[in-house]
Amino acid sequence: MQADPPPLIETRALDLWAGERHLVDGLDWRVNAGERWCLIGRNASGKSSLLRALAGLPVPGRQGSIAWQGRPQGEWPAAEAACLRAWMPQQATDRFALPVRRLLELSRVQVEGSELDLATLDIADLADRPVTRLSGGERQRVAIAQAAVQGAPVMLMDEPIAFQDPAHQGLVARWCADWVARRPGRALVMSSHDMHWVARAATHVLALHGDGRWRAGPVQDLLGAKPLGEIFGCEWLAAGGSWLPV
Repeated sequence: MQADPPPLIETRALDLWAGERHLVDGLDWRVNAGERWCLIGRNASGKSSLLRALAGLPVPGRQGSIAWQGRPQGEWPAAEAACLRAWMPQQATDRFALPVRRLLELSRVQVEGSELDLATLDIADLADRPVTRLSGGERQRVAIAQAAVQGAPVMLMDEPIAFQDPAHQGLVARWCADWVARRPGRALVMSSHDMHWVARAATHVLALHGDGRWRAGPVQDLLGAKPLGEIFGCEWLAAGGSWLPV
């Protein structure tokens, strides 16, 4: 009997803190192929810190273990790690006025990353424009494309719909679902403050309370008036299949 493959990401007893604030306490959690996770929580609850830790980047304080495909994170050489996970920060910092097309070429790590159709993220018309002359929303979609063309099976994205208008928010949600579905073995972990978008884009939610507490599960279990009220400290109203803060 063939054993199940290890999770793409697994944390065990993971603690994160910043200064005196304990952000995450004892996180035992796993990301399996085919899943689209969204981190939710109030500002400064630890979403960006957790995403950075999952990507293997420095964070203010960390204890516990993170494994990628069953192998401790620290044992992965940089080149192999780049073939496993791609990281998209909350806001890109561009030092050079590279054309979008050239930036994406430089972002490729392996052949599997070259399949991206720029039209699917509505950036085909931006291909020859310098990245320093893009709007915030345009630059964010280019950043998603940069992570995608890396060719890694795991994408970690911090606020992928930041600066996006409603039409492009919907486009990104559809793109995320399609990106995971098109090839077995892929998974997404992202963050967002928009619960309507989370309901459309995610299959699972990891909620951070900002005081160490956390809760993880299918999206339908955590997007409700009671759990959202506990997470964000405000009341929520059901509206057209989504949830709005009152």
